[in-house]
Amino acid sequence: MPLCFPRISTFAAGAFLALVLSCSTADELKKDQYYAEGYQLYTTHCANCHQAEGQGLANLYPPLAGSEYLADKERFICITRYGLSGEITVAGKTYNRPMPANPQLKDLEIAEIATYVYTTWGKDSTYTSTEMVTEVLGTCGE
Repeated sequence: MPLCFPRISTFAAGAFLALVLSCSTADELKKDQYYAEGYQLYTTHCANCHQAEGQGLANLYPPLAGSEYLADKERFICITRYGLSGEITVAGKTYNRPMPANPQLKDLEIAEIATYVYTTWGKDSTYTSTEMVTEVLGTCGE
């Protein structure tokens, strides 16, 4: 059964629908790709301390799951690249172990890690773009 759009030809309506679906599909594919790559990168660079399920490691390393630090994606991006030292409080617990910098990570890899972390524990349904990461990293420490 053809779609009915007032005063729009069936061809134009179909082309519009195809355009909308293809844009949505491209974003979903990118999100899925970033999520999968982010999972691998998280496992390699983050899970030793923050653990596979993001729960942290006892009183040594803070959790990401349920962390108020996920409320600020820009701060998360800066910490991922440049590390963090000093005392912090996460979910009511105090931690004072340094998180090392990750200068070897490319902006794309940080975007993929952020996509994985925020999709898994940050309730974000979109991917983090490389452009956003590049822009944010230019402002870290300001």
